[in-house]
Amino acid sequence: MTTRSRRYPMSVEIVAVDAGELGVLVEAWPFKPYRNYRVLSRRRQADVTRAEIDGVLKTAGARVCAERDARGLAAVVVFQPLPWDSGFFGVPMGRFTHAIRSPEAPRQALVAAVEAGIAHARALGVRHVAARADVADTDAIGVLEDHGFRLMDALATYIVHPRRELPPPPKEMGVLRHYRPEDAEQVLDITREAFRGFRGRFHLDPHLPDERCDELYLEWARKACSFQMADVVLVTEDGHGELHGWTSYRQIEPVSTVGGVPVCGAGLGACRRSHPGAYVGLIRGGTALVHGRGGVSECQTQNFNFATIRVYEAAAMQYVRADYSFHAWLG
Repeated sequence: MTTRSRRYPMSVEIVAVDAGELGVLVEAWPFKPYRNYRVLSRRRQADVTRAEIDGVLKTAGARVCAERDARGLAAVVVFQPLPWDSGFFGVPMGRFTHAIRSPEAPRQALVAAVEAGIAHARALGVRHVAARADVADTDAIGVLEDHGFRLMDALATYIVHPRRELPPPPKEMGVLRHYRPEDAEQVLDITREAFRGFRGRFHLDPHLPDERCDELYLEWARKACSFQMADVVLVTEDGHGELHGWTSYRQIEPVSTVGGVPVCGAGLGACRRSHPGAYVGLIRGGTALVHGRGGVSECQTQNFNFATIRVYEAAAMQYVRADYSFHAWLG
């Protein structure tokens, strides 16, 4: 499929891109997500991004929308359909997993690639497209906003570096242990209470039903407890079986394998409103397990969630990354 942008009349192709050509573009891209973690070389960072794109392209309907100029590959947008999300929300959904532009290419190169990505999504019947951009990538942010993407979330990422000494455990954290199947109902109760009134990117999207947004976090907790969305689940309790809180994490791929250092995160957690201090102990416990493997612990929250950010800081986590999340409604 070939389309042309009226503002940037160059050929835009939705095709498989030559791996070597894509590698050159990724190497030059200044906004690789793990650049501030200080655990991966620049070459490994590029290898991880290419592996991420390769993984996305295994999804049926995924495409690379590539813009070329006289110098070669100028910009790409990678589109991925989201079948699970589509079924859960009852809306055909997809996302732009990567929006990459060569530093030498004009901004309009990314404009053309984004327009081709939107056209491909429409051709598949997708009505809702999500995208994420590094907060420093102001051109990508502007291009997305110019094409109907609305800001929905701002994420801050914190890590514990494997070569940084851990702080001592907090004095009052309850009994920290691994999750057991009989904990499931309490985990769901804690999650239901903790996320009541939560305003995340799904809740803030007027095109998504509120009841499904509320249910999303409970479904995430269920899948964590069944270890479909978690490798490790930890809880704290009072010593008599009453849980104060819980947290989960999994090894993130492909960065852990390709980068050669385990990176663990992508989890959900919560604590009872009556025991807010439990969360520090849970985060500290999880990071200690990962640290013992020589790995990186990663946690994310909204940049305005100061209570959680203070928890991360209390657990000696370092700020390394910030991203904006966008949604576009294609109708």
